[in-house]
Order: sequence, then C-alpha cells, then structure tokens
Amino acid sequence: MANTQDTAPCRLAQATALLLGTLSAGANLTLSAFLVPRLLESPTPLMLRQWVRTYRRGAATVPFAAGLAAAAYTYLYYYLGTRGGGAASASALLRARAYLAAGALTIGIVPYTLAVMAGTNSELKRMERAVGEVAGADAAEVPAGEEEEVVVVEEESAKRLVDWWGVLNLGRGVLLLAGSICGLAATL
Repeated sequence: MANTQDTAPCRLAQATALLLGTLSAGANLTLSAFLVPRLLESPTPLMLRQWVRTYRRGAATVPFAAGLAAAAYTYLYYYLGTRGGGAASASALLRARAYLAAGALTIGIVPYTLAVMAGTNSELKRMERAVGEVAGADAAEVPAGEEEEVVVVEEESAKRLVDWWGVLNLGRGVLLLAGSICGLAATL
C-alpha cells in the first residue's frame, strides 16, 4: 500500500506548514534574542518608536503565517485521520494527532498574546505616544523640572517593559518552535 503522505496536496501542506512555522518561530525568537537587547541600548524615545514599528510589522505577519501553518497542519490531521474511510492505520492516526498538536501549538500564539502580552503591548504603545507628546510639546507648555521627571520615570519603566516584553515573547517563540517540531516529527 502506498504511503498516504506521498500525494501532492499532502506534500504541499507539509512543506507549507513546516516552512511557515519554522520561519515564524525563527523571526519571533530573533526579536527576543537580538532585537530587544539592541533596543535597550537606544534612547527611550527611539527605542519606543522602533518597538512600536517592529510590533506593527510583526502583528501583521506572524499571526497570519502561524494561522496558515495551523490550517495546513489541520488539513494534514484530517487527511491522515480519515484516509481509507476512517479505517486509517495506527501509525497514520499517530501522525495525524501529531499534526493536530502542531496546529494547536502554532495557533496558540494568538490566545497567548491576548492573555499574557496584551497589557504589556498596550502599555508600551501608550508610552510611545506619551514620550512623543512630551518631545513635541513646546517648552513653555511644560513647567520647569516636570518634563525631566516625566522623561526619567518613563525611561526607566519603558526599558523595563521592553525587556519584560522580550521575556514574554520567548513564550510565543517556544509555542511556534514546539509546533514545528511536532509537525516535523509527524512528517518524518
């Protein structure tokens, strides 16, 4: 009997899921490992502006790529789990369950982000707006000494929050990487 993973749609789904899942994991882990330390070296207004820009680009691409990978994993789960009228072999069912786990882990970045990271994300965006407003304010509008105090407090808490965001973001990278490992194990 031919291997049920040898059909063109199955191979395409495997390649798509593994490529998008591993690219998303790599991009996400790179943010925490390489970008955040460089951001922390920047002046606070620049750091916050760069974080917000990076966040927007990441929010527009990584969840979409993870969703496509999860959809491909779900297709593979269905394909292998129902092959042969529901009488799939034990090894096909095991692979199907591994694909289901891969899909759940991969799309798991969305609820993780909403439940764990949303507050930090919102606060960093608020700080970026506030620092931008202070920097753009006319010197006559801000009482003497007050601007310096606000900027120092914002600087310390902003750097702490960006660092904390980097730690929280590792969780998303781990979910994506674990999904990719499950998907690769099911494919091999």
